[in-house]
Amino acid sequence: MKQITQKIISPVVISTALGHDGLGIFPYTLLPGYRRLQAAIRETGTAVLTKSATRFKRRGNFVPLNPMTWGYIRRLPGMGMLNAYGLTNEGVDHCAPEIRAACEAGFRIIPNLYPEFIKGTDIAIRETLEAVEIYRRSLGPYFRALELNYSCPNSEEAIAKNVVQALQCTRKIRSRYPDLFLIAKLSICHPYEFAQELERIGVNALHTVNTIPYSIVFPLQPSPLREAGGGGVSGGPACALAYKFNQELRPRVGLLLIMGCGVTSADDVQRYFDLGADAVSFCTLALRKPREAARIVSRYNRRAQP
Repeated sequence: MKQITQKIISPVVISTALGHDGLGIFPYTLLPGYRRLQAAIRETGTAVLTKSATRFKRRGNFVPLNPMTWGYIRRLPGMGMLNAYGLTNEGVDHCAPEIRAACEAGFRIIPNLYPEFIKGTDIAIRETLEAVEIYRRSLGPYFRALELNYSCPNSEEAIAKNVVQALQCTRKIRSRYPDLFLIAKLSICHPYEFAQELERIGVNALHTVNTIPYSIVFPLQPSPLREAGGGGVSGGPACALAYKFNQELRPRVGLLLIMGCGVTSADDVQRYFDLGADAVSFCTLALRKPREAARIVSRYNRRAQP
C-alpha cells in the first residue's frame, strides 16, 4: 500500500493552483516564475490536485472573462488570499479531456470533484457517480485517484451540515470503485468524528484543510466579500487555525494525511511534516511566490521520484 501511495501522492502536493485541468491558470501562465514552477512540477512528478469541478457546468461568483467579477479574489496581508470563487467551472465533461491532455503532457493530475448536495442527496450522489464514470472512461489508465471536496466555503450549503450526505456519497463511490484511491478534502468546520468515519468507510487519504471561512479567521471584522458569502481565507492568515486542526486530528486517525493551508515558506512545510503529515499541500504560495514554490517542490519531491 505504501508503494501505491508514493506513486499517487508526492511528499509536497500542489492544490488548485494549476486550475481545473492541471495545466495552469491564465494569466499566471504568462509569468516566468509560474512557468518555472510548472516545469518543476512536471520534472519532479509532483501530484497536482485540480480546482473543483461539478457534474455540470456551474457559474459561480468569479467569471474569468468578466472583469466585473475579478474582485472576488483579493490579496490579504501576510501572504494571504481571500476568494469567493464560487465553484465556477465548465463541468466534468469539459474538464476530463483537458486533464487527460495534462497527463499525457507528463503531469501527475488528480481530479477534484464537488458533489452538489444543495440539489438534494439522491441527485447529488447520482451526479457524482456519473462524474466519476466520466473520469474513468476519459482518463483511462491515468485515473487512479479522485479528491472529493466536502469543504468549499463558497457553496450554498453549510459545510458543517453536509456530513451525513458526504458519508453516504463516499460509501456509494467506495462500493462501486473499490480500487480507486479516494481523498476527502475537509474543512475545520467539520468535526473530527467525520474524519474518523471516512476512515472506517475506506477513504485512502484526508486533505486537511481547505480555505477557512473569513468569519472564522477574522471574527471581529465584516468580510469585504460579505455579499458573496464572505469567502475563504488561505495563506498566512489561515496558518494558525489550520495547524491547530491538523495537530488535533493527527492522533485521531491512522490513514494518510495531506496537511495544508497557510503554507508560505519551506519552514511551514517542515512544520507540517514535523507534526506528522504524510504529505503537505499548498496553493497560495504557488500564486504569490511561484519561484519559492518551485524551490520547495524540487527540494522535497525530486528525491521522491520512483
